[in-house]
Amino acid sequence: MTNRLWYARSEKCSDRFLHCLSQVPCGSLIAWIILLVGLGGLTGGLLIGAQKTRDMLDNDQFLWFMEYSLIGVVVSMFVIGTLLLCVGHVSTEPTSRHMFQTTKKNMCAQGLNVFLMVFCYLLGFSWIVASVVLAVPVYLLSLLYFADFTVTKNGVDTKCIHLVHYGLDKQDFCGADFQNFEREGKQLIISYIAALASSILIAISLIHYMIVISANLANLRNSRIATLNAYDDEMANSKLVADTTM
Repeated sequence: MTNRLWYARSEKCSDRFLHCLSQVPCGSLIAWIILLVGLGGLTGGLLIGAQKTRDMLDNDQFLWFMEYSLIGVVVSMFVIGTLLLCVGHVSTEPTSRHMFQTTKKNMCAQGLNVFLMVFCYLLGFSWIVASVVLAVPVYLLSLLYFADFTVTKNGVDTKCIHLVHYGLDKQDFCGADFQNFEREGKQLIISYIAALASSILIAISLIHYMIVISANLANLRNSRIATLNAYDDEMANSKLVADTTM
């Protein structure tokens, strides 16, 4: 507290700069930036990946829901991330000391942070599951690098892939069609790798938010204890003064 006041009243530019930095919720801000980077990569990776997948399979209805789902998910996560940033700011010192100075306000702030902690935990688990789901197309496309698709037809060896074996529509690509499919698939895997990495980044940002919320909860509890101790000291001093007067 004394150091912050000294930095605020100092005439040096560096000290003023340090005072300004002390007002910034760095932990929440870093988590928010990681979240935005993850959402941007996820949007680009899935949009490009879905379109290229349709072109590769020559099926315009494949993953038709992707764009609509992606809009809802990205907008929702942006709103949730911004809300977590705002709550993190008001729950971090020294802002929390001015906003939650009474015991009732402090308890409300603790309740809000506990709720957001549980919410972030569930949301983080959901994004870990989403990362596992996004790892499936990466694994399937990686088979184009490692698996041998050579089959014998009429005594002639040729490369052929049957998509029905991979849970897709009944489509076969053989010969020249397989070569085109293989080339497009090796280009497509980059988009899904970017989407997978972005999903992992979003999960990391939520874990970062949980760390920040835990620190804020500890700070709020310490502030409440300090307030109660100060109140008890004030009551004791008042009683002592009253006894002395008598």
